[in-house]
Amino acid sequence: MLPSAAVIISSGRAMPRNADQTYPYRQSSDMYYLTGIRHAGCTLVMVTYPAAVGMVEILYIPGGDRKTEIWDGPGISVEQAQHRSGISDVRNVSQMDRDLRNMLSGCKTVYFGTLEPTVSQLFPSNEQEIRNSLRPLLMHLGEHQLAPLMTRIRMIKEPEELEMIKIAIRITEQGFRKVLEQIRPGIKEYELAALLTCVFQSGGAREHAFDPIVASGRNALVLHYIQNRDECRDGELVLLDFGAEWQYYAADISRTIPVNGKYNPRQRALYDACRRVLHQAMQLMQPGKTLAQVNDEVGKLWEEEHLRLGLYDTHDLNKQPEGHPLWKKYYWHGTSHSIGIDVHDCFDKTMPLKPGMVLSCEPGIYIEAEGVGIRLENDVLITENGPMNLSASIPDDPEELEDLLNRS
Repeated sequence: MLPSAAVIISSGRAMPRNADQTYPYRQSSDMYYLTGIRHAGCTLVMVTYPAAVGMVEILYIPGGDRKTEIWDGPGISVEQAQHRSGISDVRNVSQMDRDLRNMLSGCKTVYFGTLEPTVSQLFPSNEQEIRNSLRPLLMHLGEHQLAPLMTRIRMIKEPEELEMIKIAIRITEQGFRKVLEQIRPGIKEYELAALLTCVFQSGGAREHAFDPIVASGRNALVLHYIQNRDECRDGELVLLDFGAEWQYYAADISRTIPVNGKYNPRQRALYDACRRVLHQAMQLMQPGKTLAQVNDEVGKLWEEEHLRLGLYDTHDLNKQPEGHPLWKKYYWHGTSHSIGIDVHDCFDKTMPLKPGMVLSCEPGIYIEAEGVGIRLENDVLITENGPMNLSASIPDDPEELEDLLNRS
């Protein structure tokens, strides 16, 4: 932070769905990272003063409201907020406007956690309301986004964060193994999604890290297929892209399995190609490389596999236009993204990989003419000694998968 600067970051609000219903509430990620507080209506203020004074941090929480407590349960107390956040100075939000006017009078800069304008001026965020109330003061201050500072911090995971991610992966594995037990021709995609939900919640993960993708047959050609409404048919593959969320930390895994328990020869050839690229791509994720470099190198791996699969030949390669490689016709997305509090966690793509980063590795092959989409994805920790596959216990060997599928 710049000297003589303030940070103002607030909880998000429950978003209206319709009538008196709201979508399930989730704390804003940066607010959760800084405080561990999950409740709505809270604001964190941090101010850097000259060295003699140092930094002040205050957490503001809503006051008790009897009507709200009757309908929604008790809010968070001062003692609970102090214990959860480690912040000793916890105050009622009714004091915040007066406090901010005093604190900002000695500042030159203010950082806000959310962008302006908000999603809807008809439903302003907490921070937007703070901006509006302090507008005359803010006119004399430099205004910055907090996100670039938070991105640099959140990209590198602390040991405690890694433990959360590992637990999320273990629960995700349990869900996948349940799917392997139950999948059969005629089962619906939503039944498999429901199995994952049951296992996740039974394991203590209250949420999916994202809407699960259960894409059978041609549905796998839609990268973010979340309708999960069709029947899984004999002879088809099912692409599963799913992950549990444990204490706000995500897992993100993809596997592609045969509905009837056996890959046919063409499916097996495509699957083996994707698996070879997966395991080679993970080894490319070395400290010092950027994601763009990794993605280009993975594209070259796919080029070799596409030639082997007969999707094009060397004559076609020689004619490919500059900047438009042929491998992109069958590989539609990037190889990697950061994983953490968000399944697509904040990340500076210009920054080289560093130890402590957790990223996906997810090569895929999509052939519209054959109605086939295959994606395999693991979660990888970057270490000083190279990449570590955190999801190594989730099977991807085709023979092992077939054995597990045919045990019941």
